[in-house]
Amino acid sequence: MKKEIEQISLKIVCPVCNKSISEIWIAKMDSVIGIRYAYICCKCDHLLKISKERFSDSSINSLITIQE
Repeated sequence: MKKEIEQISLKIVCPVCNKSISEIWIAKMDSVIGIRYAYICCKCDHLLKISKERFSDSSINSLITIQE
């Protein structure tokens, strides 16, 4: 399995820790089942979502509303 980690800037509230966060970590994981993206809160280090799709900076709010 191959992993790449990226950090993006945004302004949202984490649904796990309820803190305002300005960054989120995106880990790209390539495995035998295909590419998956893991979204991680930079404040509490909780996994927010694993998805087949790569959310852009503008559509990241849909990531958080799915999890609430």
